[in-house]
Order: sequence, then structure tokens, then C-alpha cells
Amino acid sequence: MGNVSQLPYLVRLLDDDTPVVREAVLREFEELGSSLEEQLERLGISLGREESRPIKHILERNRRKALQESWTEWFTMRGDKERLEEALRMIVEFQDGKATAATLPLLLDRLTGEYRPIPGEEDALQLAKFLFRDKGLRGVKSEEYTNARNSNLVAVIEEKRGIPITLACVYILIGHRLGLAIEGCNFPGHFLAIARKQRERVLIDCYGGGRAITQDDLAEIDSKVSLKDILRLECRSAAIVARVLRNLKSAYEHERIPENVRLMDSLLKIMNAEESLSPLR
Repeated sequence: MGNVSQLPYLVRLLDDDTPVVREAVLREFEELGSSLEEQLERLGISLGREESRPIKHILERNRRKALQESWTEWFTMRGDKERLEEALRMIVEFQDGKATAATLPLLLDRLTGEYRPIPGEEDALQLAKFLFRDKGLRGVKSEEYTNARNSNLVAVIEEKRGIPITLACVYILIGHRLGLAIEGCNFPGHFLAIARKQRERVLIDCYGGGRAITQDDLAEIDSKVSLKDILRLECRSAAIVARVLRNLKSAYEHERIPENVRLMDSLLKIMNAEESLSPLR
């Protein structure tokens, strides 16, 4: 496409009655490749529901290709939490585009700025209370658990709903901005967070309202489960991102989007290959 300023006119032709015209317009969009979405945003062109249908597959294919090609970029970033945030931002961009993805750090910064701890009690437990009680971030209903949107951190923050791992990621990333030591806990079936309170490490259930889990709580589930054993499951960005990808793979299988299932598989293989050569930090 020689002149991107023609985009507004071409968008209108998507509803043309003549199939030959519609096919020609789609070929023009195809020629823009991965820059199509960026050009639409730059020109302030918003597609209506009917207009977006013909080019939806183009945009989706472009996003899959972009994520595949750029996925390794977060591997070499400095700082474990910076790597985590960038990987999650890339997932948002894959689902919603660059403009929405750009809001992720802003949303995290805003929540950080709204945190007003009680003087002398600026710890991770107070942050959990702020996020999961005062701000109302909480777990999705069980019937919504397999929705791929649950792995989109912008959607989680804006809608105040998430699954254990994405709620924990919000907690971890805001804690990092505040200088608080919060890590992930790769507990099977229910992701948790590990926060530090003075010299003690505390398990936090972000899905369960940000409550601290005690040994007594664990005894009610299984008398053989030890708090000490669970704390050994502390994990960093690579393990968290891999689990997010597995969740997305399951979600896309449920939603019957095989192209996205294959993409998640491919990203996991890239991570496994990279880790075998030089472990992700």
C-alpha cells in the first residue's frame, strides 16, 4: 500500500457490495503486514463490529507472528520483575494490541500511587489488604476460570477479576515498585505468593482475598502438608510465565482456537530450549 492515508477510505470499502472490491481491499491490508494495526491506531481509525470482521483474521495472524518473533526479547532484560512485567505486557499486546499493552505499566503505577499504608506498617501484608480488600481485586467465578482474558493483566486490573497467578502477578509487580520482597509460589493447582514480614516468609492467597495462610490452615486441607515444604516452591519470572502460557494453552483449547494453542506450545518450547542452554534468571 503506497499511501497509508488511504486507509480510512479503504475501511469504508470493506462493506462494498462487490466481492472483487472487498477482495482487493483485503489484499491492500495484507501488504501492510504487521504494521496494519499500528497504522490504524496512528490514524485514529476505529473499526466497527461489521468492518472488523473481514480483517480480524489478518490482525490475529499478525499478532501471533509478532509475539512469536519477539518472544525472546524479555529473556535478557535486567531484573527478574522487569522480565515478568515485559512478558505479561507482550501477552496483553498479543490479545489487545500495542495501545492497550502500553497502559499496563501506567495501571500498575497508578495502583502503586494509590497505596497509602498506615505509618510503620508498610509491609507486604498491608499491600495485600489494600489490593484484595480495599481495591476489590478478587478471583473470577469458577465457571469463568478457563477464559483466556484471565491471563491478560490489563483486563485483570481494569475488571478487578483474575485467577490466582495473575492476581499474584499484580501483587508482585506493585510490591516490586514499593521495594517489598514478594515472590511467586508455584503450588500445584493454586498459585500463591510468598511475602516477607520482617525475617519471616508468609504465604499469601491472592485469590482468597489476600489472606495469609498458616500451618493450621494447611492442616485442615492435609495434615501431611507442611508450610516449610510449600515455601520451597518459591519461583521467579521464568516459572511464572511458563505457567501463564500453560493456562493460556488450556484456555485456547477450551475456546477451540488451535492456532493460539500451537502458538503457546511454541513459546513454551522456546523457553525450554533457552533454559537448557543458559537458564533463564
